[in-house]
Amino acid sequence: MIDSIISNGIKYRKEIFLAIFIIFAYFVSRLIVISDFPIFTDEAIYVRWTQIAANDAGWRFISLTDGKQPMFVWFGMIFVKLLEDPLTAVRLVSVLSGFFTLLGLFVLTRELFKSKKAAFLSSVLYICYPFAVVYDRLALYDSMVAALAVWAIYFSVLLVRKIRLDVAYTLGFALGGGLLTKSSAIFSIYLLPLTILLFDFKYKYRTRNLLKWIFLAGVAVVLSEVLYNFLRFSPFFHIITEKNAIFVY
Repeated sequence: MIDSIISNGIKYRKEIFLAIFIIFAYFVSRLIVISDFPIFTDEAIYVRWTQIAANDAGWRFISLTDGKQPMFVWFGMIFVKLLEDPLTAVRLVSVLSGFFTLLGLFVLTRELFKSKKAAFLSSVLYICYPFAVVYDRLALYDSMVAALAVWAIYFSVLLVRKIRLDVAYTLGFALGGGLLTKSSAIFSIYLLPLTILLFDFKYKYRTRNLLKWIFLAGVAVVLSEVLYNFLRFSPFFHIITEKNAIFVY
């Protein structure tokens, strides 16, 4: 077994070194002087919510008082407990979210184009993408939403190609995680039917597989809604709808 690992390491040494370099470059670009970055208005609000939720179990849904879903705050609670500086602690949630976006773009690109070069290129482009460079260093919801959206797209593509129950379940958790983070994650569900463009209509059992895909896509959506409806345990759940209406207007 050890010999097999060594031989595979030698065989894929270029890919391994490139992956290590990309990971190193990502964290350097996101962590450098992260605590010196000027605080943004919304960051102050989210960091304060995180501090309150971390110290009072009765306020774990505090973000719902402003119509915002709580998952970003929940993850922030972990880092606030570990680090002294609450701003840096919550910003690390965005740094890690951006890293998962990086991984998601790699596997998504490889799945779509069946090319390792294209996958590595997408990862490098993400590291340099100005929008991501800024938002992956701020204590804002956007990086986590982006990470979950990318993984939702990946599992949506995988579902239409593999048509498996385990993929549908995983997709459901990705969609549900997005809904627990921000309302705009609903677009991941709206875009799910478009993956039918990747369906193999030349396959002999295409009708059976198409019906199976529709059923499994439905399972994923239902699971995401079940996860989202856990927020109904809070008396402030209705504020989400009210806040969404304001933003839509």
